[in-house]
Amino acid sequence: MLRLQKHLLPLHRSTSPTHLFLQRASSSPSHFAAEDYLVTTCGLTREEAAKAAKCFSHWKSPANADAVLAFLTGPALGLSKADIAFLVTKDPRILNSSVANNLRARLDGFRSHGFSTAQIRSFVRASPCSFRTFNIDEKLGFWMSFLGSPDKFLRIIRHNNYLVSSDLDKVVKTNIRLLQERGLSVQDIDNMCVTKPRLLTYNPDVTRAVLVRADELGVPRNSLMFRQAVNTVASLGPETMASKLKMMRKTLGCSDAEVARMVQMNPLVLRTSREKLQRVYEFLTKVVGVDAKYIQGRPTILMYSLERRLAPRNYVMKVLQEKGLIRKDFSFYTMVTVNEKVFYSRYIHPYKDVLPGLANAYASACKGRIPT
Repeated sequence: MLRLQKHLLPLHRSTSPTHLFLQRASSSPSHFAAEDYLVTTCGLTREEAAKAAKCFSHWKSPANADAVLAFLTGPALGLSKADIAFLVTKDPRILNSSVANNLRARLDGFRSHGFSTAQIRSFVRASPCSFRTFNIDEKLGFWMSFLGSPDKFLRIIRHNNYLVSSDLDKVVKTNIRLLQERGLSVQDIDNMCVTKPRLLTYNPDVTRAVLVRADELGVPRNSLMFRQAVNTVASLGPETMASKLKMMRKTLGCSDAEVARMVQMNPLVLRTSREKLQRVYEFLTKVVGVDAKYIQGRPTILMYSLERRLAPRNYVMKVLQEKGLIRKDFSFYTMVTVNEKVFYSRYIHPYKDVLPGLANAYASACKGRIPT
């Protein structure tokens, strides 16, 4: 009996709750240490740390992570605590990187393509998941040659991380070729990247479909507006496009042919919301006093801000007409389309002695306070 108890006692101890807790704790100390490290040292939330800690089940100590953080926050790059928390949340495996064999070489790679330390920091903030892995020489070599500067590259990548993940030959260069086949120059395509940053990283089949639909708008390929046609179609799906055309016909009282001509003159008018189109149309016809034909011949006028452009400049025009300083039949469109600097030089400054309060009245009108 005593011998049996001696055999059972160790078994009883090994299965006690306290013993099992200690056994579990000691069997995975690295998991708990990693999670705590991510919270206290890297600034992650407990939930983020629990998710990221799965990448560090092999950790025996935080020595490598400490070296990585020291490098990233040190003079080489100068990331802030907030930057580190964001970077580690998006790419926790960066803490497993080798400073000597990976990170230092990556910074050197960026700098070899003209990036300053501040610009590299901007890239990390814009594309944290790519910083550790993308092929710097291949991707930056191409994009710096195509775009011309790190600043332009960074402006685009803030809206399109696919610049560093898309296949250059199968996707990017194919899309460039498709656009060039439609008569767009490299400079045109470069400019389009800024306004429509995903255009070069679409699946080429999508790009082909976009170009077909742009052709269907009837904008000549050799015109300056064709680039805008492509940008517009790329922003609007087929159903949305059909809905926009229908909305314009109804709101403006136009025929299909009249709407088509307006779109050919400025495809960007299709991106105007129904509410804005309605409000601007009513203002132009009821307050300014122009008719539908006038608007149809100048569709760009529908795109200007009612509060910040149309109403304030209409106020100035009416004042100048009432004082006999400009003709009664002066073109409102001419007054609207010039930039702010030219507007002041033509319609405000020349009359500062005759109408000393005009500049202040115009400034108030631009803030929504139209003088009565």
